[in-house]
Amino acid sequence: MFNNLREKIRRIPLFIKILSLLILLIAFAYLSIAVTVWPQDYFWVERENATMPVWVRGNIESNVFVIFNHGGPGSCGTLESIVDVNPGNGRMDHESPFKVLEDKYAMVYWDQRHACMSKGSADPNDSRPDDFGQDLAVVIDELENRYDVQKIFIIGQSWGHTVAMNYLTAADDWRENQGKIDGYIIYKGNHDMAMPYEIAKPQILEYAQQQINNNTDVEHWQEVKTFYEERPTLTTASDFAEHGHYVFSVMGSPISLSDRIVASVKASIFSPFNGLPVYPNNRRTNQAEEFMSFITSDTSMAEVVHRIDIPTLLVYGRKDLMAPVGVGEFIYNEIDTDEADKTLLILEQSRHGAENGDIEILQSAVFEFIETYR
Repeated sequence: MFNNLREKIRRIPLFIKILSLLILLIAFAYLSIAVTVWPQDYFWVERENATMPVWVRGNIESNVFVIFNHGGPGSCGTLESIVDVNPGNGRMDHESPFKVLEDKYAMVYWDQRHACMSKGSADPNDSRPDDFGQDLAVVIDELENRYDVQKIFIIGQSWGHTVAMNYLTAADDWRENQGKIDGYIIYKGNHDMAMPYEIAKPQILEYAQQQINNNTDVEHWQEVKTFYEERPTLTTASDFAEHGHYVFSVMGSPISLSDRIVASVKASIFSPFNGLPVYPNNRRTNQAEEFMSFITSDTSMAEVVHRIDIPTLLVYGRKDLMAPVGVGEFIYNEIDTDEADKTLLILEQSRHGAENGDIEILQSAVFEFIETYR
């Protein structure tokens, strides 16, 4: 009987087996969503028609809270607690490099407005970066209401640096806000798109020309070359999206659809992550032409970055074209933090996120930074 069953299964075409397995995994994931029970220390905050989840994990008794501001716009803090959502190697098959911080500190993951698990009627087109900074202020106020918060550190990852920097330098009461923070960790962070675009553009053009000279996918790389030659700056949402696509193709680290699916299924089972609102949120954000065009062309943050004067650790990948090292060098030189209290760490082997041995270098630097200023 079992031999006959095995033989029947063996005869099923491979693509049917894969498709069936995928359907089962997705069904199981969404079943787990339907019976989600919010874990302890998972709560929601509200501001301006947005309801945003916050998940506190790790060593809460340490009274040291590290707030992770996810990338995007439109990424996911809840998911980041399970996998590295924005990996330098383009593979979502490993933990976030910051998850180890949970052993010693309370890690705070939150989903920004219009992102991941967030809810509400807020229109992305009506949002501006300072809205995200004000939201972060609400998150911190709620943490202080719920816990014995003695020290606070902030991580601004990629777009999350824009969010954190608005809280520290531009949002209402920014001076008071900055006074609450014991240290700021900028991880592959951009505060506008003009500077990283200007730095990365000649490198991308050089790479495209090399591919054309080598007769490698000439049509594609000519398309890339034309895109950059015709655009002195980025001005529209579609420009931003296309630039991002080309950057990751040059770096060789695009995230595959299968990786996204597997990571989502894993998170659906082992966390409160819910795929049902995530993708509509992401689509609404990326299709919000007014919002995306504003953040693509706005350069006002460069004028206030000098206001940062708290201890700051800046971490950038040498091979990163989305947030090039030059951006980190600019921020390091501009901020008012004393020389002794700021560090620029270059991860020599990494693209847009720590890779391989650079992961341990990043983790060691972050632990040392927090222990120094806690």
